[in-house]
Amino acid sequence: MRHLLGCLIALGAMVLAPVAAQAVPPRKVEKAVLPDAGSSDEIIVQALSLPRDALPVNVRWAPVDNTQVNIAYERADQFLACAFDKASRDWLRKAVEGPPSLASTEYAQGMVIVTNWGCYPPLGSSPPWNPALAGQDILHRGILLERTLRAFAPDASLDAVQTFDPVVRARFRKVETDHNRYRQNPEKSGFVVAACLVQTQPVLATRLFHAPQGSDLVRGLEQAMLVNAPECLEGVKKLSVEPTTLRVYLIDAFYRWLLAARNVPTLIPASGA
Repeated sequence: MRHLLGCLIALGAMVLAPVAAQAVPPRKVEKAVLPDAGSSDEIIVQALSLPRDALPVNVRWAPVDNTQVNIAYERADQFLACAFDKASRDWLRKAVEGPPSLASTEYAQGMVIVTNWGCYPPLGSSPPWNPALAGQDILHRGILLERTLRAFAPDASLDAVQTFDPVVRARFRKVETDHNRYRQNPEKSGFVVAACLVQTQPVLATRLFHAPQGSDLVRGLEQAMLVNAPECLEGVKKLSVEPTTLRVYLIDAFYRWLLAARNVPTLIPASGA
């Protein structure tokens, strides 16, 4: 949990403080050709090699052990895949659709886990599993959201016609203002940035949802989204992000924009449906 907390702090810093500038000798560079919604995934991956000083936003990857982060994600995803299939729809809806950081939402998320304890590693496993924190883990919440999308909307997609529709935008703003009222920084800052990135680049966000977690494509898509939307970063020109954590926030925002676009309160059918 400690390394995941560090990742959240790094993400929250995206809007709270720019990365310290470093002295770089001036050099002449060609104008960078940035990927956009019409670019292929292969080109998006190649965006990682663009010179940073030629970009409007300098994106660096946080100095954390990404292997450990990815292992934590893969383990949680493996166990939640089992719990998701076995959990009651009522608990799932409360966990997925409840306001983040609200006690009842965290309780529901914990119930999805503890009522399906056979899916989870035994106590004393490495890294240790703390059931007391099960409902408060943002990583688990993000995986539940992604599992919901893959189970009930596997072909989900967004485009700018939807995210810039005045009715959809007004609906999103009204619902999310209430939905996120209990969130505190850095989680709140992370979601605000992610929501802006998904709105401005819904096609790239759709690709990210369908991209394999931990892949170079995910990093390329994240970099492209950050570089192409400086308006979402409140003037920050240099930032450091942890790609797995950023993906969790982007999937969260993608899910919430999808609900707004479809004008539905949830993707999870009622029990027995």
